[in-house]
Amino acid sequence: MNSIWNNNLAAFQKRFPSLSQLTGNVPCAPETLWQLIKAKNGQISANEGSLHLHSSYNPQREAEGAFDNENIFQKSATVFYGFGLGYHVLEWCRRTKQLAAEGKLKAIPKLILIEPDSRYFLAAMTILDWTSVFETEQLVLALGCPVEQILPLIENASEVNLGETGVSDAFYFDLPAFQAHAKAYFDSAKTLIKRNQRKNEINAATLKKFGRLWCRNSLKNLELMKKLGSVAQLNNLPEVPFLVVGAGPSLMHMLPYMAELKKRMLIVCVETALKPLLKCGIQPDFIVLTDPQYWAYRHIAGLSAPEAVLISEVCAYPAVFRFNCKKIVLCASQFLIGKWFEKQLSIDSGELGTGGSVASSAWNFSYLCGAKKIFLAGLDFAFPDNQTHIRGSSAEQSYHRLSNRLDAVDKFTSSTIYSANAMSGVSYEGKKVVTDSRMKMFSWWFEARLAGCADAKTYTLCPQGLSTPGITTARVEEVLKMKEISEVRKQLNNIIEKITPVLPENKINAFDKLYKDFPSEVFMKEFPMLCDYL
Repeated sequence: MNSIWNNNLAAFQKRFPSLSQLTGNVPCAPETLWQLIKAKNGQISANEGSLHLHSSYNPQREAEGAFDNENIFQKSATVFYGFGLGYHVLEWCRRTKQLAAEGKLKAIPKLILIEPDSRYFLAAMTILDWTSVFETEQLVLALGCPVEQILPLIENASEVNLGETGVSDAFYFDLPAFQAHAKAYFDSAKTLIKRNQRKNEINAATLKKFGRLWCRNSLKNLELMKKLGSVAQLNNLPEVPFLVVGAGPSLMHMLPYMAELKKRMLIVCVETALKPLLKCGIQPDFIVLTDPQYWAYRHIAGLSAPEAVLISEVCAYPAVFRFNCKKIVLCASQFLIGKWFEKQLSIDSGELGTGGSVASSAWNFSYLCGAKKIFLAGLDFAFPDNQTHIRGSSAEQSYHRLSNRLDAVDKFTSSTIYSANAMSGVSYEGKKVVTDSRMKMFSWWFEARLAGCADAKTYTLCPQGLSTPGITTARVEEVLKMKEISEVRKQLNNIIEKITPVLPENKINAFDKLYKDFPSEVFMKEFPMLCDYL
């Protein structure tokens, strides 16, 4: 055991010097965790309680059988939820080395080992030779890693077609016996990963549905990079509270307070909430519109907000950029054409990410600006009082426009509520509220995002919505006691006036060449799925 441990420790310290110090560099006696047994073929196996970690006949052959399908190794990553003594991990390393030597791998997958209790990892290193694991080129050891930090480790594995990232292009080795000692932890990790897999499936389906529209919009709007600034230039704002406003039914309760709230925080509203705010005489500081569809533009069509800054991206419907406001700025594009141009020209427009709804981009913008307190209003993730939007919003008024004697407004409302697997949830008040799978997805995104941004606190002023972990309620009466930010608003105006175009002058010639030659062979080789749209 000593020689095995010493060899493993030396390899571990060489590969992960800082992590080895954190784990203490001290072996853990395997007998304290498992019941070690001798398999029929002479190898060491183990039981944990009534569970067999490995075969009691031939652990090595069992591990070999788990990787008979070579398609496993065509994924960008392999994720192990626990690993027992390590037979399967060692077999994975042996098999990838063999396939690489035979030229059957386009790239060596990333190996990600998840284990919340480092004792199990240290105990395994006293039994089997792990040096081949530490020689793996792309190895990630998630030892004692908080659940919310696991997702970025997998997401960064690689980018693949249709905008999918690591979670949708990874093989998951999932044996319950390896997870029994920390079942709650692994269940939480798997739930988070499955939610993000679902999000990627939605993104891929959205690209398939709207790919042609996104291409057309992007190509029409790309040259706006020569004129418009970016949200990245707003990340040096003074630290003040932000209020993110959605168009949920509960916003109606906040409208009477909105004038006083604006004196105490910067208001960021999604495009669907603009009309109700303007109706009560409030212009937000920022408006976020990142949806490329014509119907998203319809929410602001005919409106005017000369005191507000509109935040959009190059794949938005072109008429968006004719909106009457103080300034229009771009965020980093979420579509492949815009992303490619930004990458080729080394442009950082400010990443606002995706979370299924524009509200997630609005929250990300607030966080990017340095907000440590972010309040929410009208972000219900549910249908309080069986309503889909605040009365008077453009979305709600469209129901009235489309209604007739045979198709009443209630028909459109119920169709929206029950078209995506309606279910019940619990509000912040502890009451039942109707929600659906789409709203749950938005809520899950906020839950995961907030868990990874512990330096910012998020509060809701509308307790009627679906209760979301990470978001706490705040009474508007208490919020109105906060100090006013009139001086900060003056500084904001100065910053906005100094915003310069996303594309600096020294990159205009390079942009013009890329634009003239687009789509180039390089682009089409990188994104072949866009051939049908260009």
